[in-house]
Amino acid sequence: MNANDYAGFSPELRVYLGALGIGLPPIRGKWFVVDPYGATYPAVGSQPGQIVADLKTAYDLCTSGFGDGILILSGGTGTASQTTSYLDTNLVWVKYGITVIGAAAPNGYFGRARISSRERTTGAITTISFTADHTISDSAEGFLDAGFEAGDVIYVDTNSNTNDGSFTISAVTAGTITTTAGSTHVTTESAATAGSTTIKSYCAPVITVTGQNNAFYNLHTVNGGSIVQSLGGISVQGNRNYFKNCHIIGASNTTAGAVASTQFDIEVGASEIVFDDCIFGTNSTLWGAANGHIKLGNSTTAIGQVFFNRCRVISNSATAGHGAIYITNAATLNGWIHFNDCTFVNWQSGAITALTTAIIGETPNNTGILLHNCGMVGWSAWGANNDKWCTTNAAGAAGTGGIAGVIA
Repeated sequence: MNANDYAGFSPELRVYLGALGIGLPPIRGKWFVVDPYGATYPAVGSQPGQIVADLKTAYDLCTSGFGDGILILSGGTGTASQTTSYLDTNLVWVKYGITVIGAAAPNGYFGRARISSRERTTGAITTISFTADHTISDSAEGFLDAGFEAGDVIYVDTNSNTNDGSFTISAVTAGTITTTAGSTHVTTESAATAGSTTIKSYCAPVITVTGQNNAFYNLHTVNGGSIVQSLGGISVQGNRNYFKNCHIIGASNTTAGAVASTQFDIEVGASEIVFDDCIFGTNSTLWGAANGHIKLGNSTTAIGQVFFNRCRVISNSATAGHGAIYITNAATLNGWIHFNDCTFVNWQSGAITALTTAIIGETPNNTGILLHNCGMVGWSAWGANNDKWCTTNAAGAAGTGGIAGVIA
């Protein structure tokens, strides 16, 4: 069904979407449209078919549980600003029942309906002081010019190292950032003592999905932050969420890619999650630590019946302990994790590097990883505990952990 056929859209929007030939699935609620390229945005409201500039605005317009949808458009000839909806800080997706679709070529890898972190920065300057607890001041009044907003998570880097750390902005003016009250405090320090100081916003991760019954189609999500705090692509902590033809990158910068254990492309801490035809990682960024692209178990809730169907892990690492799948809390795994017709590739320019094992971290206690018709290159073995990695296309019987057919 074409978008022109939907009742509730304004006539102008029906013409606009119909010209693009975009077909949309039926949903219970309203569609909201994200166009980061060339749209004229009306005042933000709740009318069906509201066109907005970014994903966060569209998300705020959606009603949890009502069955709303978000259409992310891609424009231009490939320039990042024409194809990308930017997030300055982590988007916590607490709402239920939202459908998100990227309107771009469905090639999957590096698709052009893109959601990306955006790093706001002051650059290195010498006019920032710390005038009181939770107060950062800039005598040059550049905070608004740098684009900082309330809610942004920032990292402070001073020459003195006294106030280095992460803070959340509760209020901001041109000359003052007020940070949220809590365990992280500001130590009083003059600009001369602090020395050259840089403040950057970052995402950790880009999106955290805690709501349930959401669906994401044909999207490319990337965390491009340049600091070690820029961790993760998408973390799924709510049950019954679905991803189709999505490419997710947790670190497209080598600095962030070198963070051990806490870096990931996709993190799963919930049950009944399905990934169809998704890609995790990229061979264009070197990950230089004992981390993994698919992270399982970083949760206090049970994880089970998670399905990866026809998915791909694309890795670039020369670190022996680097993995494709990283299990961080085996006690929470309460059901088999299914990988069906998936491939895992670790690549190094000019060579195939055989790392130690594709599955790293803790060993599950009462469940494991089911690898059905899966293949890998660039690791020497699936994992150190073969009875937990059951390959149904190998010589061993189900449950015995046969690993025939591994290419190293």
